[in-house]
Amino acid sequence: MKKKILYAAAAFIFIAASAFMILKKNDHPKKAETVSFKLLPRKASLAYTKEWQVTQNNAAVLSAKIKNNSADIKSLVALASVYLQEARITGSYEYYNEAALHSIKSILEKDAKNFDALAMKATVLLSQHQFEDALVLGEQLKKLFPYNAYVYGLLVDANVELGNYAAALEAADKMISIRPDIRSYSRIAYLREIHGDIPGAIEAMKMAVTAGAPGDEWLSGEIRGAQW
Repeated sequence: MKKKILYAAAAFIFIAASAFMILKKNDHPKKAETVSFKLLPRKASLAYTKEWQVTQNNAAVLSAKIKNNSADIKSLVALASVYLQEARITGSYEYYNEAALHSIKSILEKDAKNFDALAMKATVLLSQHQFEDALVLGEQLKKLFPYNAYVYGLLVDANVELGNYAAALEAADKMISIRPDIRSYSRIAYLREIHGDIPGAIEAMKMAVTAGAPGDEWLSGEIRGAQW
């Protein structure tokens, strides 16, 4: 009889201890799953440029920084920018848009009003032809950053794709008044072409070329540290 009682007590203690360990384990929050997006191999001559070597090195350094410190917003922004640039260079938009959005999501979880992240998200939405969503986000950005030329570029692009040409012209005028450069003049040229003003479009495009600089990409300097 005593043995049965001892066995029953031992079984009870074992079950209780197991339950305690399970509950204790569930008390600890799970670590966020880390998703890594590596740069896709480039093809043909694009794989042998010095710029590609620099890009790979930069991406590796940024990924290491983020792995060591997931709250490193500056590195997250820079890495998302690398992804968007690679999408333009290689045409692998589906992969790199997903990669950029992953970084953008991480940034916005830490800073919901981060300009760089919101601007890049709108850029991705335009790339995905989600023009209505891009326009909504662009309008939100205009309220937060009313004197940033890049915001008005987003509004030009979204409104043009939606056929809102009057709104696109208004945004283009505001953009060029803030920053008359290759980005704003090229949009003016496109809008003039849409309205049938071919000579005016050519004139604006010449001004865009004059305002530009060798290697002047639309992404550089506008998203990374875009608040001039």
